[in-house]
Amino acid sequence: MKNKIESSLCQRLLLCSCLLVPTLVQAESNTRQIDYYEDMSVTVTNNVQRVATSWESQNSIITMLGFGERIVATTRFARLSPAFRKFVPGIAEVPLSTNGGQAGVDVERMLALRPDIIFVGMGLPQSKKEQLERSGIAVATFRSGGMEKMLERVGLIGKMLGDEADAEAQRYLAYFEKNRLRVAERIASIPEADRIKVYVASGTPLATTGRPSLNQDWLDLAGGINVAEDWHLTVKSETTSIASIESIIGSNPDVIISMRARDVDVINSDPRWSNINAVKNGRVYANPRGIFWWCRESSEEALQMLWVAKLLYPDLFSDIDMRKEAFEFYREFYDIELTDEDLDGFLNPAPMAVRSRT
Repeated sequence: MKNKIESSLCQRLLLCSCLLVPTLVQAESNTRQIDYYEDMSVTVTNNVQRVATSWESQNSIITMLGFGERIVATTRFARLSPAFRKFVPGIAEVPLSTNGGQAGVDVERMLALRPDIIFVGMGLPQSKKEQLERSGIAVATFRSGGMEKMLERVGLIGKMLGDEADAEAQRYLAYFEKNRLRVAERIASIPEADRIKVYVASGTPLATTGRPSLNQDWLDLAGGINVAEDWHLTVKSETTSIASIESIIGSNPDVIISMRARDVDVINSDPRWSNINAVKNGRVYANPRGIFWWCRESSEEALQMLWVAKLLYPDLFSDIDMRKEAFEFYREFYDIELTDEDLDGFLNPAPMAVRSRT
């Protein structure tokens, strides 16, 4: 089994190296053209100093790669996050890059702020992309929708930000694979019939995702069974699907993981959920949240699989200390020395205050 897993790891690393090494073309003496995906390219300065993003989880990746203090236009969550405000001083005063999602990127504000590069999702209108590029702002557009896309994106952003960021990205990718292997070796022994059934609340109690999705990816890695894997969900928006309370009750999950801490209290206090095993047995948990939520498409995803696997199978992961894992991860990849209070806040997050969009 170990040889099989190690062979799989080698194949994954080989695949990542193929996906994450874009073509670099020297454009002018002070710029580089980076060709990536099948048909995309960006021309970026060799000395990136000013970075913008319209994508929430990108802030965590940018910060990990050493550019947190160079973010000149950001998103709402980064400005509200207590951890981000503590570890990236000044982020609360950084202007918003968007009035809402990718389509809402504020071109006039970007032209005034003059970032060297802006990282966006596929929803950026072509007309806005062309406006930004004509003004000399590099626009890097990325895919989303799963763990492999997140890993691919970390590698690409590293290339675009320069040699030091590239080296850090590759170090992170190796760490991620190490954690993936650590978990895979242990859960391989769990029979399918003995795996824990999990419901994931992704933003509201009834918001969830099936396959394919990022939730499905990290549950697969951690050996959990996503009860919503094959559900026909009601699509509310590009990123939100809604389940019925009847489906959740019928699936009777053993564990519920809520992205937002505030929804733990909602689920535990709503009588409709009271007969579900997870609620009856006190197994409704708030997902850890550091610079960003560990369960989303950020670099902190490297800790998510460990946390979930230990949560579901504590006996198999009794030697894994999540406080120690988190402390070492943030020290190694964010240059942050977390206090005990910080660790408490990351692993047991409090509900965030909701503020108006400004």
